[in-house]
Amino acid sequence: MSQMQEIEINRYHKRIVKDVRHLIEHYREIMAWDVPENDPVEADRLIFSAVRSAIDEVEKESK
Repeated sequence: MSQMQEIEINRYHKRIVKDVRHLIEHYREIMAWDVPENDPVEADRLIFSAVRSAIDEVEKESK
């Protein structure tokens, strides 16, 4: 990665974090609606795992 690319991605870091938080919250809401006995801690664990897996999959596809 070039220095300019590093500078550019660092500028977007806060925005990326905000977008990821929004994504997690979106799926938290869906889990709460669709699972009557929803355990929020377990739901978060599953959501984070699914997001990590999705990122890995997308990363593999981009290579």
